[in-house]
Amino acid sequence: MSPRTHPEILRYTAFTTDPAGGNPAGVVLDAAARDDAAMRATAAEVGYSETAFVTAADPAARRFRLRYFSPLAEVAFCGHATVATAVALAERIGTGPLAFDTPVGEIALDTSAEPDGSVTATLTSVPTRSRPASDQELHASLTALHWSPEDLDPALPRTSPSAETSTWSSPRPPASVSRPSTTTSTPCPR
Repeated sequence: MSPRTHPEILRYTAFTTDPAGGNPAGVVLDAAARDDAAMRATAAEVGYSETAFVTAADPAARRFRLRYFSPLAEVAFCGHATVATAVALAERIGTGPLAFDTPVGEIALDTSAEPDGSVTATLTSVPTRSRPASDQELHASLTALHWSPEDLDPALPRTSPSAETSTWSSPRPPASVSRPSTTTSTPCPR
């Protein structure tokens, strides 16, 4: 994984075995020579919600430093891009435990091969941190979602992410939202 002027951009879908489903994430395995502006530009080129960048690698120790960028800014953590990166690395260096150093701390993962040859990754996500949302933040969020205050679950607190995380809480998702339980990632078509 040597730095190149234009590193290879991988496109994976997490939480599915079907490249047309799941959560798409970009993955760049050799981003050590990339600065913030280049990583943000690459994330914009990929066009997914997040792209993971491996900025330091010790394959023998199976330890990697990751950073995450949306098309607009760096984000502290992204679960589906973490899973996609773990699968991409396991396909190249073999399955087993991995350690990722991220802006929110160390993430321990385990990768394994399924009987059909697909690779899965399992992780325990970092704890989220939040604080009470200001009236201005709540209004901006509701406006962006085209929701009204009545769309929020009154039993849940109105919270906002701290600087270390991008997890928001309190909106009640539509009934049609579901989360598959598999942690498989597959390469997806461009």
